[in-house]
Amino acid sequence: MNKPSDIVNKDISTEEEFIQLVEHLAVGVIKHLPDASISLANKKALELLGLTKDQLIGKTPFDPSWHVINEQGEEMPGQSHPAAIALLTKKPVRNVIMGVYRPLTKDRVWILTSAVPELDQFENLKQVIVTFSEVSELKRKEILLNENNRMVKGILDSSYDMIIVYNEKGEKLFLSNSVAEILGHSIDTLYTLPPFSSVIEEDAKRTEAAIEELKIKGTIKYFENRLKTVKGEILNFSWSGKWDEDLKYIYLIGKNITNQKKYQEELLKSRRLFKFTTEINDLILNAKEPLDLYNGICDIAVNIGGFEFAFVGLRDDINEKIVPYKYAGKETGYLDFFKEHISIKNIPEGNGPSGRTIRDGKLYYCNDISTDPAMLIWRDEVLKRGFKSSLTMPVRVDDYTIAQIAIYANKENFFTNEELELMTRINENINYAMNNFAMVEKHQTAQNKLVTLSQAIEQSTTAIMITDVNGFFEYVNPAFCLSSGYNLNELRGVKTNILKSGFTTELEYQNIWEKILNKESWSGEFCNRRKDGSLYWVKAYISPVENSQGVITNFIGVEEDITLQKETLSTLENKNKRLAEIAWEQSHLVRAPLARILGMVNLFQNDFISNEEKAMYLNYLKVSAEELDAVIKAIAIKTND
Repeated sequence: MNKPSDIVNKDISTEEEFIQLVEHLAVGVIKHLPDASISLANKKALELLGLTKDQLIGKTPFDPSWHVINEQGEEMPGQSHPAAIALLTKKPVRNVIMGVYRPLTKDRVWILTSAVPELDQFENLKQVIVTFSEVSELKRKEILLNENNRMVKGILDSSYDMIIVYNEKGEKLFLSNSVAEILGHSIDTLYTLPPFSSVIEEDAKRTEAAIEELKIKGTIKYFENRLKTVKGEILNFSWSGKWDEDLKYIYLIGKNITNQKKYQEELLKSRRLFKFTTEINDLILNAKEPLDLYNGICDIAVNIGGFEFAFVGLRDDINEKIVPYKYAGKETGYLDFFKEHISIKNIPEGNGPSGRTIRDGKLYYCNDISTDPAMLIWRDEVLKRGFKSSLTMPVRVDDYTIAQIAIYANKENFFTNEELELMTRINENINYAMNNFAMVEKHQTAQNKLVTLSQAIEQSTTAIMITDVNGFFEYVNPAFCLSSGYNLNELRGVKTNILKSGFTTELEYQNIWEKILNKESWSGEFCNRRKDGSLYWVKAYISPVENSQGVITNFIGVEEDITLQKETLSTLENKNKRLAEIAWEQSHLVRAPLARILGMVNLFQNDFISNEEKAMYLNYLKVSAEELDAVIKAIAIKTND
C-alpha cells in the first residue's frame, strides 16, 4: 500500500487512479485544480471536514465558510491557506496546524496540513495535493497546558515573597514579580544580571555555602543574607529552599525581614515568628497532600511559633458547623465546647473570628478576648485556659473557604501589625499550596477519583442509573439490578421505558423530560415493573449532567424503594376506611339505648315518681345499659377484625 507521502510523487493521470490510491488512507487527501477548486477528496477528508462530497467539490481555499483560524486563534485569510500558497508559489507547504469550522456539527477540528504541488515537464502547475490529519486532542492538551502554566505563573507572581528558580548553572528560570518590586530592577533586567548579584559582598560566600548545603541536603529551612536595591537600600532577607535532584532546579522563597532587624526589642518575637514562618514554608514545600499541612501546622504553631493552642476546623455545610480536625497545645476539653457553640451562619454563634473567617474567607483576629463583644459566647471557656488573643486564617481553594486555622496566644495585644503581615503571608502561601494540590489532584488523580466513585456506586444500597440524552441505559449499579430483576447487560442500550408499569401517564413523562432537558432536576414517585412482572414503587431523583460547554451529556437517576412504605400506607388507609364504616353502621345502635338511659336519668330527678316506678325504671335502665355494653363489645370485635 502506498504511503500518503508517496501520493504526490506519482503521476496520477486519471481520477480513478487517484481514488484507488487514497480512498482508504487514514489521512484526509484532497486535490486542488490550478484554479484552486477541489476536484477530488477521499473518505477521511470528508469525515474530518464534516462535509459531503457535493458540499466539498468545487470549494476553494478562499471560501469564507471554512472559518479557518491559526494556532494563535486568529482568523486565517484564504491566501494564507497551505493550498493557496502552494498554488501560488508552486512549492510545497508542510505541517501547518489550522482550526477548521465544521458547519454540520457546529464545532472546530484542528488539523495538521501539508500541500504539495505537482508540475508537468514544462513546470506548469497540474494540481495540488493536500493531506491532513486530526490533531484536535494534541491541540486541546496544548491549550490546557498553556492555561495551567499561566495560572501557576499568576499565582507565583501574586506572592509578596521573593520566589526564584535557578538551574544548576545558576541561571534564572523564574522570578516572581515581587523580586522586581523589592529590588527596584525591571524583570527583564533581573534575568540578565549574574546569579545572586544583589547580595552584598560580605554575604556572598555565606550565600554560596547555603546553596551548596541545599544541593547536598535537598532542602534548607533557613539562611539569611542582605540584598542591595537599585536605590542603595540594604534589605535583610531570610530564605528557605528545595533542590530538585531530577530537574537540577533550585527553588527559593525569600522573605524581607528588614523591619524585624530594626526593632531590637522585638528580636525574640521576630525570631520566633521567622522560624514559625520558615517551618510553615518548609512544610508547604515538602507536603504531598493537604492533610500533611493540616497535620503539621498545629504542631509548628505550638512548638515553634510559641502559641498556646492551635487547631484546624473543617467546614461542614450540611450542619452549618465547623468540625475540629487537628489540634496541638492546651486543648483541655475546649473543642467539645467549641463544637456545641459554633456556627457558620450569620448569628451570634457564627460572628466570632472562626465563623466570620469561614463565611468571608478573610483573616480575623482578636487582641483582647476579655473585652471583645464578638467573643462573649466563648469568653469564659477561653480565658480559663489562659488564652488572651486569637487569630483565624481561612484555608481556601478556588476562592472557596474549606477550613480555618485558629491559633491562640497567652498575651493581650499579641498580634502586632508586623505579626499580622507575616500571618497574612503564611496564609497566602498555605492557600497557594492548597490551590496547587487542587490543580495537581484534578490532573493526576482524576482517574483514582473515578474508580473510587465507581466503587462507591457499585457498593451503594441505593439504586443508581446513568442514561444517555435519549433515555437509553448506559449503566446501572447492582442495587438497581436487585430492584428491577435485570442485570447490566440486559439493560445497557435499552430504553428506560422497559420499566413502565402504566401508572405514570404520557403527559407526566413529557413534563419530566421537559424539566430535565431544561437542565433542572426532577424528583417524584414511579411505579416500575420488574423483569418478573411484579410491581415496585420508588422515590426517584433525576438530574442532568453537563460537560464543560454546558451541554447535557447524560442523566443520572437515583431511586429509593418505597414499596413497603406504600403498602403500609395503603393498609392504614383501608383500616381507617373500615373503621369509618363500622362507626357509621353502629352509631344508631349506640344512640337508641343511650337515649333511653338519658331519659330515665331525667325521670329519676322528678319528685312525683313513686318508689315502685323507680324500681321499674331502674330495671329498664339496667336492660338499656346491658344493651349498650353489648353494642360496644360488638364494635370492638369488628374494629379488631
